[in-house]
Amino acid sequence: SITLGNLLFGVIGITLTFQANMLGAAICMVLAAVLDFFDGLAARALGVSGEFGKQLDSLADMVTFGVLPGIMLYQYITIGYGEYFVPIDERPIAHVLIQFSGFIYTLFAALRLAQFNIATNQSDSFIGVPSPAAALFVASFSLILSVQYNLNMYYPLDDAQLGELMRMKYWSAFDFHLVYNLFYPEWYIAMSVFLSIMMVAPVTMLNFKFKEMSWEGNKHRYIFLILVGILVLFTFVPYWISIPGLFYLDYAVIPLIVLLYMFYSLVLHFFVKKEN
Repeated sequence: SITLGNLLFGVIGITLTFQANMLGAAICMVLAAVLDFFDGLAARALGVSGEFGKQLDSLADMVTFGVLPGIMLYQYITIGYGEYFVPIDERPIAHVLIQFSGFIYTLFAALRLAQFNIATNQSDSFIGVPSPAAALFVASFSLILSVQYNLNMYYPLDDAQLGELMRMKYWSAFDFHLVYNLFYPEWYIAMSVFLSIMMVAPVTMLNFKFKEMSWEGNKHRYIFLILVGILVLFTFVPYWISIPGLFYLDYAVIPLIVLLYMFYSLVLHFFVKKEN
C-alpha cells in the first residue's frame, strides 16, 4: 500500500505538470519520496520483504522518479523558451527537439533501475546516484521559484526585470544568479545530462540502511548526516543573526544536500577505499 501510494503521487504529479501546477508536481514527488523511504522500513519491520515488493517498488520508482522528473525537465526547458502555453505543433521544431532532451533523464533512470534490480552488490551501498535523490534535485527547482521567491515560474524574466527585482527585494548576488539560471533552458539540459550520467556511473554511493546503530559500523553515514545538519543550520542562521553578506538558502538547501551527497560519496569511493 505504501509503495502504491508512491506510484499514485507520481501519476498525480505527471498530471499536474500539464495543468500549470509544477509546484504541485514537486510536492507530489517529495511526498512520494517519503513513502519510498518508509516502504522498505515497513516491509523489513513486518517481515514481508521479498521479490514481489522489490519489483513493485522499482515499477513505482520508474514512474515517480523516472517519468515524472523527465517530464518536469521537459517543461522547465519549455518554460525557459517561453513556450509552456504554446501548443507543441506551433513551436519551432528546433525548440521541440531541445525540449525533449529532458527525457534523457527518464531513459537513464530506466537503465539505473534495471541495473539495481539485477545487482547483487547494492545491499550496503548504491552503484550510481539513486533515482529518488536525483528526482528531488529536479523537484527542488519548482519549490525555489514558486515558494522561496514567489515568482510566476511560467513566464521567464529578462535581465532588466531580474535587476529590478533584485533592487526591490534586496536580493543578494546569490539570489540573482540562482533565479537567472532557473529561467535558463540550457541549465536544465545540463542537469538532465549530468543527473543521467550520475545515475548510471559505476561509483559506490552511500546508502542509509542502518543494520545497527554503532558509530564504527556507520561512521560515514553519521559524518554525512552531521554535514547535512550543519548545512541545514546554516540555512536558518540568517533568520537568527544579521550578518552582512550572508544569503538565505531556504529551499536551495535541497539541491545542495543532493550535491553534497554526490560529492561525499565520490570522496569515499575514490579516496577512502584506496586508503584501506
